[in-house]
Amino acid sequence: MKVDINIASALRGTLPLICCGMCVLATAAQPPTSTAVAAAADTKVMVPSKGRLPAEQQQWEAIQAARSPRRIVELSRAYQRKFPQGSMIAEARELEAGASRVKAILPDVGLSDEFFSTATGSADFSAKLLGAARGDADAALALARAYGEGKSGVTASLYRQEQWLRVAAELGHAEASWELAQIENRNGRVAEAAHYEKRALVFGYKPPPRLSNRDY
Repeated sequence: MKVDINIASALRGTLPLICCGMCVLATAAQPPTSTAVAAAADTKVMVPSKGRLPAEQQQWEAIQAARSPRRIVELSRAYQRKFPQGSMIAEARELEAGASRVKAILPDVGLSDEFFSTATGSADFSAKLLGAARGDADAALALARAYGEGKSGVTASLYRQEQWLRVAAELGHAEASWELAQIENRNGRVAEAAHYEKRALVFGYKPPPRLSNRDY
């Protein structure tokens, strides 16, 4: 009986230790607490998202909203200064270059920078006007034809037609150069006509043989 009593006593002393060990194992096996899950979620949120930053996005949207060559040049240069590694840096440089060319041409053809924000016409005319402000020669030629034919919501104007033909020609448009040369011929400005005919040929225009009456 003494042996049995000693064994029972030993077991009573060991059981608490076994229970404690089981509790520790059970705790270790439990899933993370809500605090741990929240911390993990916060880590995911902090991962930087791809795309433009808000300040860069605002600057780019301002460029897109600009209508006049002068304003496009100013905003494009500002974008390049502020965001030299920006996601739209190549596009900003291209817009600056195109608008700068138009800006330089305007005084010579008698157009003002304000014209781009005050001229009215159809939605198509407005789109072409914005394209021309950015240096699109095709858009400039389309404006010339709109004024020549009185289409796209504008009143026919030979004066405006000639202005936009000059813009397109100076931007390197071969067909616009040829059309301008024909106007100069009709107006008796032979030297000007010869100048733009030569430009048209240099830019790749192929006139019908019966119309190519100058000896180049």
